[in-house]
Amino acid sequence: MSRQRGCWLALAMLTLASPVSAAGSWVGQAGPVRAVLAERSMASATMPPPPAVTAGVIEEVRWRYGVPAGQVVTGWLCHPGGCAELASSAGSSRALAGLPATTPLHFRFALAPGQRAAVRVSDLQVIVNYR
Repeated sequence: MSRQRGCWLALAMLTLASPVSAAGSWVGQAGPVRAVLAERSMASATMPPPPAVTAGVIEEVRWRYGVPAGQVVTGWLCHPGGCAELASSAGSSRALAGLPATTPLHFRFALAPGQRAAVRVSDLQVIVNYR
């Protein structure tokens, strides 16, 4: 086998053995938000990825937030192009799959329809899994 052909073969084997893109995750947290109206949502602080995340696409996002016992809010997880409604105070979704992993996220909250008293939403966290 020629030396040049051997080098190309070794390079091809390394390429096949290496993952096409690295997988990872990042965690974002935000301070509390006060939901005060059913017709108008309030945004949390933006949760950007850490500087080490420079590429990749979102596969799944996990979230959690806390409300006082007996209180209900309507919540959304948002990116610069739109929002996905959250079915509960904790869960996971692939609704943001395909967006760049470098996309900053934020929550939005509003009172549940018919609710009158403001609700403090705390412990806001996302875990973004990407590849």
